[in-house]
Amino acid sequence: MLVFDRIATVRRPVSSLMLLACATLAASAASTSAVAQDLPTQTVSDAGSIDRVVIYPTSAAVTRVIHKDLTQGLWTVRITNLPAGVNGAQLQAKVRSGDAPNPSGPRLLGVEFEETPGTEFSGSAEGIALAEKLKDALRSLEFTKQDQAQLVTRSAHIDQVSTRITVNATADGGTAKADPAKAIEGLVWVNTEKMRVIEASRILAQRGEAVLKEIEAIERTIEQQGSAGRTQRTAVVKIAAPEAAQLDLDLTYMVPKASWAPAYSIRAAGDRSGATIEYDAMIAQRTGEEWKDVRVSLSTADPIRSAQPSEVEPIYVDISQPMYAGSSGDSSGMTGNASVSENKRKYRGTGGRASKPGSEAGPGGGGMSTFGSLGSPAAEDSDDERAGAVLEQLARTASVSEAGIAASFELPRRITVPSDGTRSQRTRIASFEPDAKFVYAAQPLVTDSVFLRGDLTNASAFQLLPGTAQVFMGGDFIGETAMPSVAPKSDFKVFFGPDRAVRATREVVSKVTGAAGLFGGSIATTWNYRIKLDNGTGRDISVELLDRRAQSRNEKIEIKIADLSAPLSKDATYAAGPQKTGILRWDVSVPASARGPAALPVTWTVQATRAKDIEITALPD
Repeated sequence: MLVFDRIATVRRPVSSLMLLACATLAASAASTSAVAQDLPTQTVSDAGSIDRVVIYPTSAAVTRVIHKDLTQGLWTVRITNLPAGVNGAQLQAKVRSGDAPNPSGPRLLGVEFEETPGTEFSGSAEGIALAEKLKDALRSLEFTKQDQAQLVTRSAHIDQVSTRITVNATADGGTAKADPAKAIEGLVWVNTEKMRVIEASRILAQRGEAVLKEIEAIERTIEQQGSAGRTQRTAVVKIAAPEAAQLDLDLTYMVPKASWAPAYSIRAAGDRSGATIEYDAMIAQRTGEEWKDVRVSLSTADPIRSAQPSEVEPIYVDISQPMYAGSSGDSSGMTGNASVSENKRKYRGTGGRASKPGSEAGPGGGGMSTFGSLGSPAAEDSDDERAGAVLEQLARTASVSEAGIAASFELPRRITVPSDGTRSQRTRIASFEPDAKFVYAAQPLVTDSVFLRGDLTNASAFQLLPGTAQVFMGGDFIGETAMPSVAPKSDFKVFFGPDRAVRATREVVSKVTGAAGLFGGSIATTWNYRIKLDNGTGRDISVELLDRRAQSRNEKIEIKIADLSAPLSKDATYAAGPQKTGILRWDVSVPASARGPAALPVTWTVQATRAKDIEITALPD
């Protein structure tokens, strides 16, 4: 019986059949590696086109798509012209072959990132071409100005001819006998030429504006490209094609200098019958790439931050030991002899996840001309069927994993976002009608104005994020207000400004201070208050009326409220909170007839009682 020694002196019997199976697998792997080593790698370069963008609060994930027809074999796809801010350690690639699943389609093997310094932009072919284009645009602008000056001169000549015709047509003109027909003919010519000058002037003005816009666009491109430097940034994606097929490759990379923020317009109907919320996004980006006709998702996630909190590390204290001078070398022998190329950095990985710089994880680390560097010399068998089986086996090593949750919004249309961080683009996320109840809020202790408030319920499936809302009543703009974070089915309040047809006035009817208690041992101050609600809207309204009474912080001071003409609110939220702090709230219905002398009164009495031998802080009316 054979035995196999394992670590920690654990000994277990192993059958000869198992050893034979292991030997067979090892031979198969060696054969696979040998055939893989003999397969040439075909290379194709393509910048691709931007198809999808996920915008985060401070960054964006951009997805380029590349479509290629691949023959059977190993392929290296180089996605060029990546932007300056791209994070090479966060490249992700996804390989498809059409919309339907294709088990024999191309497979992803690995992703690398290359960053290679190049020539200055001004000396590059693109820079020279843009400089020539700018020169032509400036020349065109100069020609336009010359044509406009010529038009001014021609207009002056026409005016001179018109003056001459008019003078010659008078009784005292240069001819003995005026010819009205010739005068009319001359004036018709003058008017015709004037119209030609005006039309030409308009055309030249439009041409000048177009040329100026072209010059601004070229100069902005030159500035962006020049400031970004001419470093070439390239994603290198390695693919195995077991058979000829169409390749649909998605490359996703993170870039900074992109953002979005929510913006709202809340519109109440003029008759208070309902409200509409317009949920918009303010999008801005200056990544150096133009996002033309792309699908956009807006996410609340922040990929810049870590997905988990930092750990609390232990801390130790000990007796201080003196430091002795020693050699500057590292006893471990790691003296930094590893060289790093200054011209190129590579981040290698598999399955769309990049590893640390310099790592050799995943296939393809041995070079670009052939795939792999391990195994014996290649076998002579180059049959297509044999090569396809090898590629299938290689492709099975790649894997992709995705994780993470966040609120996101998929825009229902494609949009274009220029790389211009100086301005934001407003685009609609959704528009919906919340459940709305309108009530007037009055606090005459602060102001006589009565404000219309909407008690709204988020009836949509959207999470409303904190932001700024523009508020409209009917067609009138009222102002801006802060929008809180509101989950679906949750309530929130929005004020639509004061209604000049409704007033609330507060007065102290009387204030009396005198002896109180048994034998007059205490001093009591009694206030009688009255609020009048004047309703000029022409319809019955609901009013939430607020006032206050003092709260005692000492057992020797007693505050009582009495003689309320209307009961305080029964609202549970009010009773559990504000009422306990001395806030008074009435929920009253004010009829349309409550006008002028017939305004609805709300009255109550407050009494503060204290012992004669103590002084209390001042109590405002």
